[in-house]
Amino acid sequence: MQPLFLRLLLLKCAAIVVASSMNVAAFSSELNELTYITENNASFNYVRNGHLQGFAVELLLSASADLGSPVHRDEILVQPWARAFKNALQGPNTVLFSTIRTSEREDKFQWVGPFASESDVVIALKARQIKITDSAKLKSYIAGAVRGDVGEEILHEIKIPSGNIVLLPHSTNMGAMLTAGRIDIWIFGEFAWRETLKSAGFNPSLFEIVFRFPPKHYYFALSRDINPMLVQSFQSAIDQTLEKYPDSSKFSLPSNKGPQ
Repeated sequence: MQPLFLRLLLLKCAAIVVASSMNVAAFSSELNELTYITENNASFNYVRNGHLQGFAVELLLSASADLGSPVHRDEILVQPWARAFKNALQGPNTVLFSTIRTSEREDKFQWVGPFASESDVVIALKARQIKITDSAKLKSYIAGAVRGDVGEEILHEIKIPSGNIVLLPHSTNMGAMLTAGRIDIWIFGEFAWRETLKSAGFNPSLFEIVFRFPPKHYYFALSRDINPMLVQSFQSAIDQTLEKYPDSSKFSLPSNKGPQ
């Protein structure tokens, strides 16, 4: 009969082997085995007439097809940003896009990109004649942002009082909030705010940009459990596909791949 300590040692070794096998099995080896989540947000990923489209969507479909592991449009989940972000953090094997890479998010994901850049801007009703010359002036206003979005991060970074921040699960109600005077300003992406207002039934010409923040860059954010080798393959496929897009220069692509 084996000594007790030897049996315990063998059991411990067996447990390590099983756990290692489970970790290896948890790795997806193909892009089309991952779960993809996006939000309805012009102009990189949005739904029109029941059809998911946008630059980031087409980039994903093209890059995955070139890699021999095609992702199909109808397999991409569309969720409100806060829920999508939470699901991507939890994983497993989940990709969230389009995601701005920030220092706060850096260690929460693996990153593929960048594929575009954009400035967040402050939008207000023209009739209000709001003038903002620096970010410190924003503290005097009630500001709206999408929960979990970079706009919320910006408001916290510049130390807007919590009582002056109104967070919504998505952007479609921001026009109504501004018009009703429930918020004074709205923080959102420069490329998307006009289309967002228009799709909600508002005339974008009644609104204006009153302040612009420095640009940040968009990536695909991959949950930490995804195989790093697959992440590297995805990055290469995205880089090669971007070279095929003659209009990609309009997105002011940065040359480096590090955090911005």
